[in-house]
Amino acid sequence: MSENNSDHIKMFKNGNSFAFRVSKKDREALNATSETSFEKIVSPDGQEITFRKVANEQLDLLAMADHILDQHGDLLKRLEDL
Repeated sequence: MSENNSDHIKMFKNGNSFAFRVSKKDREALNATSETSFEKIVSPDGQEITFRKVANEQLDLLAMADHILDQHGDLLKRLEDL
């Protein structure tokens, strides 16, 4: 990422949402493309947002978990209440 991690970055309006820009230098350091997925983590006090790259294997696992939840959500809910 940027050698100067204290860069101040402002949000900008993007349609109905707000966004942050990632510089070309930071994008290259992350080896990220428009296809790269990130996990967003907001600190409990709302003062920090962390973005972490998600490995393709983890995306496959999440997709499989979503599929199982879609198919067996009612059973999992009943197990949760035991």
